Amino acid sequence: MAGIYGIYSKVPLQLKHPAYKHFYCCDFENIINEEHTYRNFVYGRSVLDHFLQDRVLQQDQELIIGFEGLFFNKSDSDSFTSIKKMYQHSGMEFVKKIKGQFSGFVYDKDSHKLYLFTDHLSSKPLYLYHDDNYFIFASEFKVITRLLSDLNIKKALDYDGVHALLTFGYMLNDTTLEKSSKKLNYATIMEVDINLQVTQKPYFQYKKEPNNRLDKKEIIKKIDTLLMESVQRCWRKDDEYRYKHHTFLSGGLDSRVNLFLAKELGYSEITTLTFSQSGSSDHLIAEEISKKEGFKHQFYPLDQGTFLEKDLQQFVGANDGLTILSGSAAGYTFLAQSDLKTFGALHTGQIGDLLFGSYVKQSFHVENALMSDHRELLEKISFWKQYTQKYNNHSELFGYEQRVINATLNGDRTLSHFVDILSPFYDRELIEFCLTIPDTYKKDEAIYLEWFNAMHPKVSTYIWESAGIRPKNRSLIHLAKKTKRYKNALLRRLGLNINDMNPFDIWMRENSAITQNLETLFKEKIILIQDNVLRELLHKMFFGDVQYSHFGRNNKFLVITLLLAIELHFGVDT
Repeated sequence: MAGIYGIYSKVPLQLKHPAYKHFYCCDFENIINEEHTYRNFVYGRSVLDHFLQDRVLQQDQELIIGFEGLFFNKSDSDSFTSIKKMYQHSGMEFVKKIKGQFSGFVYDKDSHKLYLFTDHLSSKPLYLYHDDNYFIFASEFKVITRLLSDLNIKKALDYDGVHALLTFGYMLNDTTLEKSSKKLNYATIMEVDINLQVTQKPYFQYKKEPNNRLDKKEIIKKIDTLLMESVQRCWRKDDEYRYKHHTFLSGGLDSRVNLFLAKELGYSEITTLTFSQSGSSDHLIAEEISKKEGFKHQFYPLDQGTFLEKDLQQFVGANDGLTILSGSAAGYTFLAQSDLKTFGALHTGQIGDLLFGSYVKQSFHVENALMSDHRELLEKISFWKQYTQKYNNHSELFGYEQRVINATLNGDRTLSHFVDILSPFYDRELIEFCLTIPDTYKKDEAIYLEWFNAMHPKVSTYIWESAGIRPKNRSLIHLAKKTKRYKNALLRRLGLNINDMNPFDIWMRENSAITQNLETLFKEKIILIQDNVLRELLHKMFFGDVQYSHFGRNNKFLVITLLLAIELHFGVDT
């Protein structure tokens, strides 16, 4: 996760080399590295060489400002000037007014105070370590753990993080894999004074507050206004820097909606990108849309899952091992082989389904979201009782605060070593409005279908992969999705391909090199685990025979992710 970092200390620093050396992508061709020192504050960045008036690291006589991300509503040509004016006018409350995807810091030279901030999705994460002598922050967790090694600070494996990874496939709350290191929460402003005393407060929180006074026409009109404005902001950012337009496209709805709305706004010179199993619905539908709509199209085949045959360490290194490695490996492989010189942002439809009802459920229990069959591990998570009390039967809140922030967006972070990811569905005002739409309209994503069929009917002229039919009639869609779900369950039990863009089970069954690679890694890395109980658990999970479900495959990837992550952050110290 290319980004920023800083070390605010009470004692003299003696680092072996600049901290940007610890960033995963620091040696990539498209990266800018720099480090500076002001009194007892060392700060720097390792960032993409694109959008360089948005992302900044700059100081004057009063302030040091670091901003990582894209800033849609900056008042001046550069983020430094805009942020300084906003800070002088409103103090740190200025963060509430930023539209974009970002994190950053402000160091006030007069007060000797350091302020950190994140956006409402933690789309550009910040990880933290704090003790009596040091306050350290960085966009990559591995930068924290390696700086702890450089400073001879003892590290300890956080078993809450271990058990979260082995069950959900990602971290929960602010947990990491190191006990004293945490992730800064979404929409938070943190203050650190000269004595390293820390305070923090949220400036936004997710709240589901249905407005039953809204009627369907009002809802559709408001969705259209907010989403069109958000699409315009995202795509206009390319224009600002004269970059070419690129977007992911699959057989789903969200990427298609983004693309078709951009086209309506006048964007026609677009290259669509698809990576999937050859011949899958995602491949064929995306190809058809691009051809008929007049876009350039690039397809990257994932046949046989050959990207999983070796070098799995690169995927864990790219996402800090904080989520299961298989989730974003394909996208990483695709972009690593792409010519990115002309790329601006890479546009996506990330999380659109969440906004419009995919997480609306009559009854919801968080354990139903597990990637593993080892539910007994949940009781070992120290905050599990409080976690379930907060999120059981609050599925949308869970979706935003946990699943999206700690899992879904990790795909963005893995790809951020190559390109900036933008989705119009990340817009905070749009999300806030969608949380006021009553469930009666959002169930089965009904309001989504009614909106684009009323306002942008071209979207439904192509088949929706999830249903296998065109997304026109709600009742037919519901029946088609249900039928497909049962059909896929039967095909999986028979060991047949379910027409998936990423058919991991088929790949592992037909390509023995994948399993051989996993087994080799397991034998090599299990020696890192000195805890006999954990070692036995990992052995049981890895070699367990789980038939007719995805758990068997997931368990192997979860174990390997954890082993490689422990090696990444602890080496042989664990």
